[in-house]
Amino acid sequence: MEKQKNIKKRYIIIGFLVCLVGIITIGLLSQPEEKAAIDWEERYNTRYQTKFIEDISKQAQKLEDATSLSASITIAQAILESDWGRSELALKSNNLFGIKGEHKGETIKMTTDEYEEGERITIVDNFKVYDSIADSVLDHAEFLEGGTYSGLEKSKNYRESAYILQEGGYATDPKYAEKIIEIIEQYSLFKYDRPR
Repeated sequence: MEKQKNIKKRYIIIGFLVCLVGIITIGLLSQPEEKAAIDWEERYNTRYQTKFIEDISKQAQKLEDATSLSASITIAQAILESDWGRSELALKSNNLFGIKGEHKGETIKMTTDEYEEGERITIVDNFKVYDSIADSVLDHAEFLEGGTYSGLEKSKNYRESAYILQEGGYATDPKYAEKIIEIIEQYSLFKYDRPR
């Protein structure tokens, strides 16, 4: 009887060890696949981001030649405002800069987050609809001419321009300028700016 109990205990222990080894093996084998999936996603996002920057930078540099708006500011705003061109507003209406109103009589109603007295709220508002990304970039430059953004003409660098945008009321986010500067520096967008 005692012998049978000992045999049962051994089988239970062996069974437990086999299960434990199986769980560890499965965990180790699945790890490279998960890592591979993460690596692929990072590579895809990096390629997508690089292409987005290349596409926008060409137009942003042309506009910088014609206006005083730094190419790095245009690119960073497009990234921030449109989530790399993947926001619903960008996809449905080619609006990369979150500009409200109407363009050539076209408008689209969308929800947006705003800050009022330091509190984040969601509202519904009308946004401009463009025929193309190029139209969006051009209208963005025209939108920033004069008025509360007149300081951009004399701005010496992208940092100064970012704070002029915030102070001029481009966005209600109190950290807007910091976010623009962070994007410019993270992706070295200043290399697209013409010397001043």
